[in-house]
Amino acid sequence: MEKRIADRWEDKDRPLVDRAQAGDREALGELFVRHAHAVRRLLAGVIGSTNELDDLVQEVFIQVFKSLPSFRGDARFSTWLHQVTMYAAYNHLRRPRRVSLAAPDDLASVVGVEDEGPHAKLHGRETLRRLNAILETIKPKKRIAFVLFAVEGYSIGEVSEMVGAPIPTVKSRVWFARRELRKKARRDPVLGQVLAELEADDED
Repeated sequence: MEKRIADRWEDKDRPLVDRAQAGDREALGELFVRHAHAVRRLLAGVIGSTNELDDLVQEVFIQVFKSLPSFRGDARFSTWLHQVTMYAAYNHLRRPRRVSLAAPDDLASVVGVEDEGPHAKLHGRETLRRLNAILETIKPKKRIAFVLFAVEGYSIGEVSEMVGAPIPTVKSRVWFARRELRKKARRDPVLGQVLAELEADDED
């Protein structure tokens, strides 16, 4: 799988963070440009592409920039940014639905198709639409853990850092989400096959 965008830049974040904490507005802009696409992709993968997606990206960075003076660097900036992103996603999923998902073409353009195999199939337009329809019925914490691990390709340890939960808790959420997905996918042979291939891929 292609190396994630945030990972490519993590070694260069600290100087920008230092500048931003010292009041350099250009550094804030550079941090936004550097990470906005990764945040948007992550949000789209977890909550689907809604009409509020751009607003959520802005919400994440507003919160990050407000909290930046208290950021001590105990974790990588990208890890902290992803924690804020997942907090925003969780709050969004808990809200009453006010808008519908965007069209499948819009969703696929956000997530992208970058490789072959089950991950690419999950990013196909029609399969994404069907997967998100099922994911909407799963509780937010389980949904977030499953998407981060099984779809986005983060390790259980990385997911644990991003959602602020112990590793055993994350494993449990992923397991229960998979069980619910398998039950709900029984009436959808194509999606059921993709889920089976994805699980096999994760075990390799």
